[in-house]
Amino acid sequence: MSDAPLIVLGCGYVGSQIARAARAAGRSVRVAARSTGRLAPLAELGIEVKYFDAAIPKQLSSLVATMHGATVVFSIPPHSSGPPGQAVRTALQAAYGVGANCFIYLSSSGMYGSTPDDDVWIDEDSPVVHDDPPMQGVQTDELVITQNQFEKLRTVVLRLAPVYGPGRGVRNRLAKGDYKIIDEGQHAISRIHIDDVVKVVFAAEDRAPTRSLFLVADDEPTTQGEYAKWLSERMGVPMPGSRSLYEPGAARVAHRNRKIKNTRLKTVLGLELTYPTFRDGEVAIEAALAARE
Repeated sequence: MSDAPLIVLGCGYVGSQIARAARAAGRSVRVAARSTGRLAPLAELGIEVKYFDAAIPKQLSSLVATMHGATVVFSIPPHSSGPPGQAVRTALQAAYGVGANCFIYLSSSGMYGSTPDDDVWIDEDSPVVHDDPPMQGVQTDELVITQNQFEKLRTVVLRLAPVYGPGRGVRNRLAKGDYKIIDEGQHAISRIHIDDVVKVVFAAEDRAPTRSLFLVADDEPTTQGEYAKWLSERMGVPMPGSRSLYEPGAARVAHRNRKIKNTRLKTVLGLELTYPTFRDGEVAIEAALAARE
């Protein structure tokens, strides 16, 4: 892991874990988000917490000031106000202005269509779908990054599969009883454990070529039904109910998950995942929860 300062713009579940890991390694860390109150535990670790509203991108210059040579992780969903791509464009300019070493954009693997495509493997060369409105903001942000003219700023795009870990994912929804299987549970899904997201971010920071793109998922895609059955049995809870992708009188459910191939991720960055399957990750979550108790 680099010892450069780290700036996390947009500090939710994923950003907080990245910040914690960097701080534990002795790095200077600054995080920025609109809801700073929930980041108080990070401040207690010596992490600098700043307020930032993506609708006011001019704040970015002051947010990155004094952090020369930093790595900037951008983890802010596209904002509905302002011109498309404005926040990430301003963030790139601010990062370049402070002499940042690397700019990492946390994107989504959900850009390949909103209906199931269970037999097709997705990799970095697979074409994205351009007629899916919820994903258009993400595509615009990615385009801003790939077309930027800051040759000395190394940029990396990480398209994350749905992230799970302690406090987040299917396990929590099963416990609450609000998880539903779509159709017969036959649709393909991929996942990535939060610890492996952190691992990938730091590997990308250290070794990713500039203007590179990686899909981030574990080694073993599965189906929604297989995952739910295995986890329900582990938790000792009933198998969740199901609903049709198309139900009369109800909004169509979007299913943007896919079978993701992570070959480029592992070969170019030279890493092995800590939790290569959902089973490995869920067993680790059980151990972490037991330790807390």
